[in-house]
This record gives sequence, structure tokens and C-alpha cells, in this order.
Amino acid sequence: MRSLDDFLVLAELDDPAPIAPLFRRTWGAEPPAFEFHAAALHRREDGSLLPLSYLHLWLRDDTCLLGGACTDGPAIAAMPPVQRERLRAAGGAMLQVTRYAIGRYGDRCDGFFGHCGDNRSWAVLARAGFEPTPHPNRIVHWHRPLPAERKQALLQRVLAFGIF
Repeated sequence: MRSLDDFLVLAELDDPAPIAPLFRRTWGAEPPAFEFHAAALHRREDGSLLPLSYLHLWLRDDTCLLGGACTDGPAIAAMPPVQRERLRAAGGAMLQVTRYAIGRYGDRCDGFFGHCGDNRSWAVLARAGFEPTPHPNRIVHWHRPLPAERKQALLQRVLAFGIF
């Protein structure tokens, strides 16, 4: 498959301000002001970058908690048709930013955890390697081999964090 690098930028943002309007539209709140912000950005013909998808990451006790995922459907619809189709064929902006985040932060944790109750998001996250846990709406991505006892201990620790 052809790379998307000619129009898609995957990046960690130091400041969530560029994605704040998208986050507010999706979640009705300001984006978190801590830890890490990963985004998929559309590089437009004029060189400007437009946020397409966002993911917040919070590293805690050998785990990485993912949340606040959002994608700007109207921004994707406004892309040139050829680029939009290439992005769709590659799984979409959310899949790209999720894979980017796993690659970027995987050496800092033993597992990525999320709280997902949305079927469309779940379909994307499953393609990124997430799997359900025995707990409703809790998902995990094990990116390295771990003994079952370690996985269980991490899951229990994440459950104790509550909703994130």
C-alpha cells in the first residue's frame, strides 16, 4: 500500500490548542492539559495542517491510558477525493493515529488500555490490535508478551483508576 506521508502528518502535539475545537465539538469540554496528545493532521496544498483525528494518552504505572479519541468527519469529507479514498483504504485517520501512538509510547508501558462503548470506535481499535477484557467497555492492547499474572495485575490496576 502506498504511504500517506504526502498528505498525512502523525505527530505528538506539545499543546492541544490545535485540536481544541474538535475536542469541544466531540466531548463538550476542553482537551486534557496533561501528558501526551497524538494527532493525525492533513497537510493541505497551501502547507497548512488541519487536525483530522486526536487521541489523548496518559502514562500511569506501567500502563498507558487512551481516551478522548475524536475524528473530524467534515474535515475528512473536505479533503481531495483521491486523498480521502487513500486514507479510507488505509483504515482512516483514527487507525493511523492509534498505530502511531502505540509505536511512539510502547516502550514506556506494558499495555495500552481504553474505555470504549462506541461501536465505530471499537471497530477501528480492534483493527489496531485492541481486544476486549472481561469488563464491560474496557479494552487492552498487549504490545509485548507478558505472563497472564502480569496482565491480570495491570488490568486490576487500571480498573482501580476508574473512568479515564
